[in-house]
Amino acid sequence: MAIQFDGSKLLQTIIRNEAKVAEFYSNLAAQMEEGKGKKIFESLAQDELKHEKIYTGLLNRLPDEGRLELTEDDASYIALLIETDIFSQSDDVLTKIQGKFSKEDALHIAEKIERDAILYINELKLLFPELAPDEINIVLAEEKKHLRMVLSKEADASVKLLGL
Repeated sequence: MAIQFDGSKLLQTIIRNEAKVAEFYSNLAAQMEEGKGKKIFESLAQDELKHEKIYTGLLNRLPDEGRLELTEDDASYIALLIETDIFSQSDDVLTKIQGKFSKEDALHIAEKIERDAILYINELKLLFPELAPDEINIVLAEEKKHLRMVLSKEADASVKLLGL
């Protein structure tokens, strides 16, 4: 049975996340000494702010103000993604965790954030396939690049930790 679902909530979640992730990456960059790591996180922060602007523009272009019909299972799944999002429980998540994690922990958080971003974008594409596919595919490619960078940094950190 199909039910009405407000798909704009997923896009609003993505917009909020892009802003929060940009803040997270800026904070990480500020904690690092000058060098490659600092530049990577500064670049990631700038990309996330750019993504936030793109998604904000798309919010106003949603067909039927984002209302659509979904199966109960699909609606439940999307609602659960939104409810359990890393930033859904508190607006000050970043304040609570700032400075309380190691470099490895920060990279692990960044990995989760980037994986979630890719998941959310793919769900957005399924909900609204006609909504700016070129723009969304560009952002998706950038998020995948971010995940590759974070995973590479995690691998480097693991090698150093093991003394290899």
